[in-house]
Amino acid sequence: MKQALMALVVSFFATTTVFANEITVVDAWVKPTIPGTENGAGYFQITNQGTQPVTLNGVSTEVSRASEVHQHVMTEDGMMRMRRVPELVIGSGETVTFQPGGYHVMFFGVKNPFKVGDSIEFQLQFADADALDVTAEVRALH
Repeated sequence: MKQALMALVVSFFATTTVFANEITVVDAWVKPTIPGTENGAGYFQITNQGTQPVTLNGVSTEVSRASEVHQHVMTEDGMMRMRRVPELVIGSGETVTFQPGGYHVMFFGVKNPFKVGDSIEFQLQFADADALDVTAEVRALH
């Protein structure tokens, strides 16, 4: 009985853990910082190839004082506003696009300006999956 219970507990945790190789990020890029400002924004496509939903709940980096997931939303008065997204659930098989005017990573207090051609590194953190390291190219705006 004790072995059966232990096997059940182990199988529960084994089926609810999502590994980083089941979460993929492609086309990661950041905008160059605007001269005189200390903030930046990053974009990418993230896909959950696992069988369970995952919850993105943080971003960490050494390139800025703080980093957060944000989203632009339309307010009732017709204004676009940016809001922090403390948790973003990505369903099994779902792809979420981080792009200008939508979801994005905000970098606050950038330590060195983001210049075209440079790369920056950050880590996506999940409540229920391994962290994922991302390298993003600084690209010019078209």
